[in-house]
Amino acid sequence: MLDVLALFAQSYITAIMTTGLACVLAYLLFWKALSQRLVHWRIQLNRRADSKQIKRELKNSLFVFAVSACFSVFVISLGSLGLTNIYFNLNDYPIWVGLLGFPLLLIIDDTWFYWVHRALHHPKIYRHVHHEHHRSLDVNPITSISFHWIEPLLLTAWVLPAAMFLPLWAPALLLLQLYGLLDNIKSHLGYEIFPAWWNKSPLGLLTSSTYHNLHHTKFKGNYGVHFRFWDRLMGTELKVYDEVFDEIQSRKAAGGMTQAKKDQIT
Repeated sequence: MLDVLALFAQSYITAIMTTGLACVLAYLLFWKALSQRLVHWRIQLNRRADSKQIKRELKNSLFVFAVSACFSVFVISLGSLGLTNIYFNLNDYPIWVGLLGFPLLLIIDDTWFYWVHRALHHPKIYRHVHHEHHRSLDVNPITSISFHWIEPLLLTAWVLPAAMFLPLWAPALLLLQLYGLLDNIKSHLGYEIFPAWWNKSPLGLLTSSTYHNLHHTKFKGNYGVHFRFWDRLMGTELKVYDEVFDEIQSRKAAGGMTQAKKDQIT
């Protein structure tokens, strides 16, 4: 029992010191230190997350980290009993199994996220769970860790059966967690950091900060997390996305906005 509690404490503190710290640092960089220099990179011009929202989001994150720590302890405990196929030595399986692990996990994660995310928008579910995340209309990096406590569990539940039935190279799983963290921060950044040519290249299949920001302001559509193909396939991609993305790029290229536009942000 003591070992489990110690593992939970370690996982919880690690989540705060990695995920939490990364989100706070991104917030301080883009929303404080560079807010004036990047004012024309802002996605939303008529809203601004206030201190009340930030405090609520930080409070939510403490519950999210606790749930994530419990999930990690559960998976690790199953592994100690030999019930998972997570391995560390690349040579335990054919090398291609380990090397293909990250792209495979990324596709699984994106697919699972899309369908669970759509389900969370069902009226009978939304008001009990997903509404908490959508209380943040003007998203910022800390919004990326602000959920109802059960939501992160639902969104990552796929890892458990995957770990039990698929050989998962631990570094590939760790890389997915790192990519997911950075991608989540990017999606909730509130600033469009991708260049103007992004959507006109093959990289345009990846979601941008504008892509997810529109989900928060329009409520429905743009459900994908890493890629756009599920939204395109299912007809749930917002038609205004490219137009809004290009408008932001025009502001960035011009190097600023009129004073009236700036007044809407501050």
